Amino acid sequence: MAIVSTAVLLAVSLTLEPDERRSTSLPRGSESLVALEEMDRAFGGLERSHVTVRWNEPTQGESPELLEVLGEVNSLLRKEELIGHPLSVWNLLQALPGDGPVTGRMSMLALLPGPIAANFYRPERREAVANFRVRDLGIAQYGPAFERIEAGLAKIAEQHPAYALSLDGPAARSWRTLFQIVVDLAKSLGSAAVVIFLVLMVAYRSVRLGLIAVIPNVFPLALTGTWLVLTGQTLEIVHVCAFTVCLGIAVDDTIHFLTRYQEELAARDRIDAIRHAFVGTGTALIMTTMVLVAGFVTVMFSDLRDQRVFSAMACLTVTAALFADLVFLPALLGWLGEKPSRPPG
Repeated sequence: MAIVSTAVLLAVSLTLEPDERRSTSLPRGSESLVALEEMDRAFGGLERSHVTVRWNEPTQGESPELLEVLGEVNSLLRKEELIGHPLSVWNLLQALPGDGPVTGRMSMLALLPGPIAANFYRPERREAVANFRVRDLGIAQYGPAFERIEAGLAKIAEQHPAYALSLDGPAARSWRTLFQIVVDLAKSLGSAAVVIFLVLMVAYRSVRLGLIAVIPNVFPLALTGTWLVLTGQTLEIVHVCAFTVCLGIAVDDTIHFLTRYQEELAARDRIDAIRHAFVGTGTALIMTTMVLVAGFVTVMFSDLRDQRVFSAMACLTVTAALFADLVFLPALLGWLGEKPSRPPG
């Protein structure tokens, strides 16, 4: 049960999606949070990103085709409900009085004030941008929208080979880089299992004990990750930090139990050694866990959401580590543990 449940929980926890929100670092009811929510509602978001259109030949920056490309980009962005108020020189020229299509107004760029036009049209750098706003809904929600935008930009670029289009800006970069957190978490859990195995194998001079110790140390992290999935949460920086801290606590409990177990194993058979190790360390492990949980619980009253999440994860992980060390570890030792090096007595 220990091995199977750990494998299943680990598989579920690895489905966590990376995410990031500005509001998670702001206190509940603070003026900053209220202002951020109001800007999301009124302006379509505080953070901005943009689509960049680049060209190689100087004449392409003065061609009506550039406005055609920007118009298609504008239509693409407006199809996404999460994208707020796309704005480029195409929109500015559309607002100017005149008849005919916007693509025929390239010469009217000179009428735009220089500082305003420079925010969207930079012929010296051979690029134009279409800005848009992003609400503080979490990068995970914007992932599918950004994927559709990138696919649409690729189609526009195929139709206009003289121009290169790319999705840029803080929100787009966060969307790309945050997915690395999932890979890093998987690597860290795997690395932790390997490091635990190697260190305990060397310390106890036993390959079996090193392998057995992996289960009670990975189980608490896998259980907490599954809890995040079942409660509809995503993987954020605070979650990764909590996993790292709690892993050290789980290893500490395992070391206490295994050290006492090896001492007892030198004088009695395996089952009796497990019983004496359980009696000798169980109370200490329980008291240590109670003190840690009591300390972490106080943080749950914080106004900062990240601190509350960290506290909840720490309490769950530490408690699960105690369960694994007092229930799973003795069972694993009784089933797979080594025989005494010499007959008892």
